[in-house]
Formats: sequence, C-alpha cells, structure tokens
Amino acid sequence: MSVDPNIDYHAHDPEDGEERSTDPVLREAQELEAKMRRALATKDDPLRDDESTSERLRRLEREGSSPSTPTSSDD
Repeated sequence: MSVDPNIDYHAHDPEDGEERSTDPVLREAQELEAKMRRALATKDDPLRDDESTSERLRRLEREGSSPSTPTSSDD
C-alpha cells in the first residue's frame, strides 16, 4: 500500500465539529471558509440556471442579510 506524502493529517476538516476559534484572525478565516463552502454547487444544492458561484455568493449574502437567521437547504 502506498502512502501519499502530500497528505496533511492535521489539516482542518470543516465537518469535524470543532468550535470556532477565539483568535479573531482564525475565526475570520473559518467564517470565510464556511461562506465559500455554502456558495459551492453540490449535487444536493446545484447552481440555479445561468448562475455562477460568485453570483450565488452575492445572492446568499443578500438573503443572509435580510432574515435574522441563516437560510437552510434542508427542505
């Protein structure tokens, strides 16, 4: 069995359930990562017709700033 020398076993996994960092710089990076992950198209949440990832990101920001709670796609 071969081992990939480029694997970082200590890399951040966004789904590992860790709390947000108390360091403001790290917290900002974690929030940006979460925002970018929400903007990416997935099989369960594809892009709308003629929508780019950057357009989706802008739309999510508009929708997120209107309601007091974040939107969820768990319909």
